[in-house]
Amino acid sequence: MTRGGTWSIAVVAAAILVAGLLGACGDSDSTSSSSTSATTTSQNGNGDAGGQAGSKDSQQGGSQDGKESGPDDVATPLTVSGGGSEQFRVKGGDNSIQEYGEETDDSELQDAAEAVHGFYVARAEEDWAKACTYLAKSMVAQLEQLAGQSPQFKDKGCAVILKAFTRPLPASVRRETTVVDAGSLRREDERGFLIYYDAEKKPYAMALEDEDGAWKLTLLSATPLG
Repeated sequence: MTRGGTWSIAVVAAAILVAGLLGACGDSDSTSSSSTSATTTSQNGNGDAGGQAGSKDSQQGGSQDGKESGPDDVATPLTVSGGGSEQFRVKGGDNSIQEYGEETDDSELQDAAEAVHGFYVARAEEDWAKACTYLAKSMVAQLEQLAGQSPQFKDKGCAVILKAFTRPLPASVRRETTVVDAGSLRREDERGFLIYYDAEKKPYAMALEDEDGAWKLTLLSATPLG
């Protein structure tokens, strides 16, 4: 598959996902791939970039406000183990994302990881306005356009739409959806894929776009690899 083909599929996937959420009208499964995977960008979120960690060091720590974790905490520290995309390649499988563009440096990997983790935590904490700040303008526009097809959501804005189409989940599940162990960022021009492991140590890739020097999510859900 060509690099352009990979990106086109990602865009189509976004449209299908959003359309499905609209059709479900509030009862969609916010964890698109697994209810326990950090992959569910469509139902996770991150109120803050969480765990400021070095790109090669495991980002460990307490809750994001510096307090000890409690039973209602849903945020987990960000981990940026690095190591590149080679670790995610599947022998005889589709490695179009793993081979997309070029591998970035540690600093850029850290920035992209914070954006994805931030979105997941914001969604898990039900901070809808914050979650929307991590989305690319194209994704927000798509959400609003599709939501406009339903009278009750017309002109309501990104935060209201995300809240309406995200099913409530137990705190323990929402916490698991915030787990991100970032290993690679593949970039070509302004587009890229963050490749990471979720809470079950399964690999996923999140599509991103560089908007004025900041990485933004162009999908609500990451793509499982392997």
